[in-house]
Amino acid sequence: MGSPAKRTLVFLSYWATNEPLTAATVVPTVHMVLQQGLVDRVVLCTVERGPGPMPSPFRIEGCEHVQWRASTLRPRVLGRALDLWRTHRRLAAILRAERPVLLMARGVVAGGFAHFATRGTSVPYAVDYFEPHADYMADVGEWTRGGLLYRGLSWLMRLQRRTALRVVTVAHNYRSMLMRDGMDGGRILVAPCPVDSERMRFDPEARRSMRERIGMGEGIAAIYLGKFGGLYHRERSFHAFARFLDRAGSDARMIIMTPEPKDDVLAGLRQAGADLARVHVGFALHADVPAWLSAADIAFAPYRGTPSSACISPMKIGEYWAAGLPVLLTRGVGDDSAIIAREPDGGALFDPEGTDLDTAMGRVMALIGTPGQRERTALLAGRYRSIDLTVAAYRTIFGALTKG
Repeated sequence: MGSPAKRTLVFLSYWATNEPLTAATVVPTVHMVLQQGLVDRVVLCTVERGPGPMPSPFRIEGCEHVQWRASTLRPRVLGRALDLWRTHRRLAAILRAERPVLLMARGVVAGGFAHFATRGTSVPYAVDYFEPHADYMADVGEWTRGGLLYRGLSWLMRLQRRTALRVVTVAHNYRSMLMRDGMDGGRILVAPCPVDSERMRFDPEARRSMRERIGMGEGIAAIYLGKFGGLYHRERSFHAFARFLDRAGSDARMIIMTPEPKDDVLAGLRQAGADLARVHVGFALHADVPAWLSAADIAFAPYRGTPSSACISPMKIGEYWAAGLPVLLTRGVGDDSAIIAREPDGGALFDPEGTDLDTAMGRVMALIGTPGQRERTALLAGRYRSIDLTVAAYRTIFGALTKG
């Protein structure tokens, strides 16, 4: 008799190989699925962008990494339509060849591809990181609610809500919204974006090294990781950072790790009145993030307060907590704002458009002087951002396969 067929999972991500979220979230999920024995093999499919050379595929034991090039056709609507057709064909071919037990789509764009690729096959699909992406884009002004991109993705999300075996949201807030909109709660799981707490934990030696690198002593340091604009405040962020430097003393520093041009960030800070001599702006690969977090004492997360912000689970907040950093966070962000409201070690809430930033900063700066604070804050990452929550969601999905 031949050996039994391997149980295969096809995992589709619309993020590219070299995007930070791929390293931070996709790769750990692939490792988890294999380590938990949910399947014997994973075929990971990613969509690469840009005209440059194809990045090197991931080398993960038990995983085959397939990379596809996204369309660069303009206008963007036509490029997206071409991607939908191409990815449908490529994905359907892989499903026919691999005969997986499940197709998992990471995000609602990938979920749209999954819906069509699984039609006419016996392969079920699920969608994790199921978020109201079309509403995000409209809330921040990138799309119009009457535009083709918004209407198209909203339609694809409605299809997924009907045909996916399960969807996994990253916030209980969004699960409640979906249920109010008529979706069966039994098909909606919740797993916030997980963080590797051990990897992100505070490292005193890294703190010393990174502070020496930027010429900093023992003063308070605040850090911000990420972009400006879109989901995040821009000018109001710069004003918040400048205000921190004013309040925290002459030996305080502001660390900003961003993919945006350094000169643009410095110009915004200068206009906000920040002391640029006490600001470090750079770019950090995800592998270097833990060391930068160890150098800091508090962290900023100045999200824009849009209706869809209640449905997100920012990776950076979990990483901040894991490093022991209390977070100055906008109100109304995912489940995290509510967590901070009831967990003082998590940070403090403020409204970037209001007048309560000083109060929030005062609370956080008083907090970091208390014994054991860093350890208590780090426990929040384990409590609210553990990959065990993702494991439980995936076990439920694979359990539903056997029942079907």
